[in-house]
Amino acid sequence: MKMQDESKSLTSSKQHVNPVLFVACFAAGAIAIFASVSLYPGLVQGQESGGTGAGPVQNSTNMSSSAPNSTLVDFDSNIEQIRGHLEQAIANKEIGNTTLAKAHTLHPIEEIYSSIAVQIDAADPGLNQSLSSSLGQLSNMVDNSTVEEFKSKASDINGLLNDTVGKVIPVQEINDSGFNLMVVGNLLSVANNEYKEAIENGQLKEIVEYQDGQAFISRANSIFNETSPLIPQGMSADVPVISGFFADLRNAVQEKSNPEVVSSAIGSITHEIAEVTGISEENISGTASDTSAYIPEIRNLLNQTLDAYRNQNYDQADALAIQAYLDNYEFVEAPLAEQNRTLMETTELMLREDLRQLIQTQVPIEQIQEQIDKINSNLDQAEELLAASG
Repeated sequence: MKMQDESKSLTSSKQHVNPVLFVACFAAGAIAIFASVSLYPGLVQGQESGGTGAGPVQNSTNMSSSAPNSTLVDFDSNIEQIRGHLEQAIANKEIGNTTLAKAHTLHPIEEIYSSIAVQIDAADPGLNQSLSSSLGQLSNMVDNSTVEEFKSKASDINGLLNDTVGKVIPVQEINDSGFNLMVVGNLLSVANNEYKEAIENGQLKEIVEYQDGQAFISRANSIFNETSPLIPQGMSADVPVISGFFADLRNAVQEKSNPEVVSSAIGSITHEIAEVTGISEENISGTASDTSAYIPEIRNLLNQTLDAYRNQNYDQADALAIQAYLDNYEFVEAPLAEQNRTLMETTELMLREDLRQLIQTQVPIEQIQEQIDKINSNLDQAEELLAASG
């Protein structure tokens, strides 16, 4: 896949430990090897200082049955999804498809950024402003820039994403294999849902969602490859097994296989990662085994959205609406589509676009309440259908 090659030029992404560092720690006079750490800024960037140096990586291969910080896993997954969108934007720009390139520059802005902006701003307000501004500039460049100009700007954004990871995520998490494998599982879970929206009966229905699925699988694969040298020797036999499942997954997506085939490959990877880390498959993927908890959480978040809007905290209201969609409704879409695709698509539009547009234009609160009431009515129908199916 072209996207796979492109990811190599765009990344330097996750700041995972290069296994050569372990050799370097014991090799006298290997100063040149240590200098290579500059390629991985997250390894030397302190969370508070913005870092100019760090000591040896600690506990990078430690496996624990307790799951890493799920909030930080979600944050890192969102950063990686932005990277995936950048890769797809470049791939489409290179073939002259500015419509799809534009879509992939807008998704980070419209669907992801609000859910991470608060954490970035708390760590470094200037970085938050620079990253947000740069994403907007890239989107504005789609039609009028050369491919090289576009790729250069995307590379600059990737550097800002590196800085963001270093500022928000503690270095001990960045260098922890269990943490990174959870990010892999989270990305695969999101990719699975995107793919289910894209393919129906072996036919491509939604090209943007299909490319999203490709991109997130690519990012998950890259992170796994960077993390695999850190997996303890006793579990190292699982590495080629997981790599084989990734190859099966890429082939299935390339061939536009039925979603069940893709889900099976993703499930196999998740199962193996769970065995390696000792963390449950549900925690690895960031999803529960059923969807029953998601709809109540959507309602809860919508109530919080209304309260924030009532208090004129419009940014928080927008972020909560995004959380209701990205972290919850997306995991309901696939099973709901099997029961009533029209209801799924209508509710998605109401939640993902209509509600946020009302918030952003700061309409009277009565209109927000009316929109939320309509969404809740659809959620009632969805809940009944999902309960009856299973």
